[in-house]
Amino acid sequence: MIRILSFILLVLPQTISAEALPKWAIGFGVGGVHQSYYTGTKQTRSVLFPVPLLVYRGDTLKSDDEGIRAELFKDDRYKLDFSFDFNLAVKSEDIDLRQGMSDINSLLQIGPSVEVTFKRTKKYHFKLDLPVRAVFEIGGGEIDEAGYNFSPRLAYTHYFKDRLWRASFSLAPQFGTQSYHNVYYGVEADEVTPNRPAYTAGSGYSGSRFQFAVTSKNNKRLIVLFMRYDNIDGAEFEASPLVETKDNVTLGFIYSYYFLKSKNTVRSHF
Repeated sequence: MIRILSFILLVLPQTISAEALPKWAIGFGVGGVHQSYYTGTKQTRSVLFPVPLLVYRGDTLKSDDEGIRAELFKDDRYKLDFSFDFNLAVKSEDIDLRQGMSDINSLLQIGPSVEVTFKRTKKYHFKLDLPVRAVFEIGGGEIDEAGYNFSPRLAYTHYFKDRLWRASFSLAPQFGTQSYHNVYYGVEADEVTPNRPAYTAGSGYSGSRFQFAVTSKNNKRLIVLFMRYDNIDGAEFEASPLVETKDNVTLGFIYSYYFLKSKNTVRSHF
């Protein structure tokens, strides 16, 4: 597999263009998501949330529909940035299999990511993301280390209508350390019941994720519709008593309107 990827990197030509975009913009809107409480449970929740959107296109610090990150290095083929992700807290009383267990705090995931572009044109972008993130539990006024995860992601984006619309597909195997897996799937001795034996998850494979998203953006607004499918067949924690299904689907949307933007523009490569 490594040899194949190296061959692709060598033979695919790069076509880079640029467009003028506001250096900063401020927007506000709403988002919604329907998802399982965690991958492996059949119980779901639907959440509506405000979407404040701050766009900033600095030389290093950037914030846009791709997230908040610090781009430490970038050329036509490679990019190194530092970014983060966030998982909502889970109340165990909302989940049948976790009755009587401790709640799961919110998780902050932060770390570097290397992006390798295989080919980029005005119509599509094919790349590999290699993010490694440290995980921290945030709750009760404390921040506790909760392991690491790694999710190499192969992604393809196709652009439509002068790049005002785009469709993105990605496939990513997931890997995590023992402490990260046990946040969701471990059962401590004091949490054992007749139907819930003690369990300690191992480190390694965490399942696979497929994601599809449709995005429409211009200088006035941002629209995102997305679907995510997770499968944990063969995962290290598959035998956990807290797992009742191997498949989960997440659906969501974001709408935000830019009500303020700078007159200064920057050249953005795509």
